[in-house]
Amino acid sequence: MERPNHLHAADQTATSRLTGMAVVIGIHVLVVLGLITALASGQIMKQIQNIQATVEREKTPPKAPPPPPPDLVKPPPPVAIVPDFQVAAEAPPPVVVAPKAPPAPPPKAVSTAPSATELKQIARTHTQPAYPTISQRLGEQGTSHLMVKVGLKGSAEECTVTTSSGSPRLDQAACEWIKAHWRWEPPTHEGQPMEISTPVNIEWNLKDAQ
Repeated sequence: MERPNHLHAADQTATSRLTGMAVVIGIHVLVVLGLITALASGQIMKQIQNIQATVEREKTPPKAPPPPPPDLVKPPPPVAIVPDFQVAAEAPPPVVVAPKAPPAPPPKAVSTAPSATELKQIARTHTQPAYPTISQRLGEQGTSHLMVKVGLKGSAEECTVTTSSGSPRLDQAACEWIKAHWRWEPPTHEGQPMEISTPVNIEWNLKDAQ
């Protein structure tokens, strides 16, 4: 009795599938074997290269022959040097010349003229001027700075105000009092009296007013 057609077609399909799977598996196996073979051959080449490199490293170049020994030159024999001695003639002793004594200075001339003297004040005459009454009432005070010219007789011939006390009345009273009362011993030169100017200060203070 014959199989139906649909069963026969199913068998053919299954057979073709198995065949295709076998072909695919065989291709994969061939690829894997090819990779393994390639890797194995690469490792073998590396090992061969490593062995060659090791053999080349072990080869050492031949050593150079040692240099020939240097020629030994004998030094010349030492020559004795005889020093040349020269005896210097003795120099004559130096001639010592005694220095001449300096001439004595001429004697100083002794002056017989009397020396000059200084201005001396006669203390008893140098009294404080009287305080002007009007200045006391007005409260005037200060210091009169004066320049007094002393004549040959020792009296005040001139009186000049250099710095005012602040009150012309006090300055004038000071000059008039000095001219009338103050006296000096004038300086002398070679025994002769001389005129001279001297500064004088008169202090005006209301506490001392009488």
